[in-house]
Amino acid sequence: MKQSLYKLPIILFCGCILSLTFLNCGDPSDVSSWSEKDLLEYGIPMTLVMPDSAKVNIVEWGIQKDITLVGDDWYNLQLFSARASTHDKKKLKAELLENVQQGRFFSEVTIDEEDGFVFAIQIDTLLNYDFRHVKIQGDQEYIFQAGMSSSYDKDQINQLYQIAKEAY
Repeated sequence: MKQSLYKLPIILFCGCILSLTFLNCGDPSDVSSWSEKDLLEYGIPMTLVMPDSAKVNIVEWGIQKDITLVGDDWYNLQLFSARASTHDKKKLKAELLENVQQGRFFSEVTIDEEDGFVFAIQIDTLLNYDFRHVKIQGDQEYIFQAGMSSSYDKDQINQLYQIAKEAY
């Protein structure tokens, strides 16, 4: 009985991820209704592509801003803004990569570039993808990743990663 209770949270978590996977089955190549959005009105001097329907949510954590951009279907992008801990984006990216690789469910890095990477997470047979991308502008660092409340396939995460890379 005790062993079954320990497995219950894992089963529930996997069930939630599986449900999110089926709910997020939008076609990542259908970006016809997307446009560039300037985030300066939210205190972020950056422009990026998103669905016209996307909602912007900002949480101030004192030393860091958490900006979440959520659109219809699978679009869910998270951006953290803080005072730069370093002006060396290779070093910052390496720290993020090391942190991700130490994760319990880390599987593999599928794309590894100077300022970002895409990686897979595997829980039992369920495979999910995420990414980190770094931008440093002036004394601010911006770390992009997929929104935490969704599950993504490889094509979706590659599309979000490309959007983060092209942000200016």
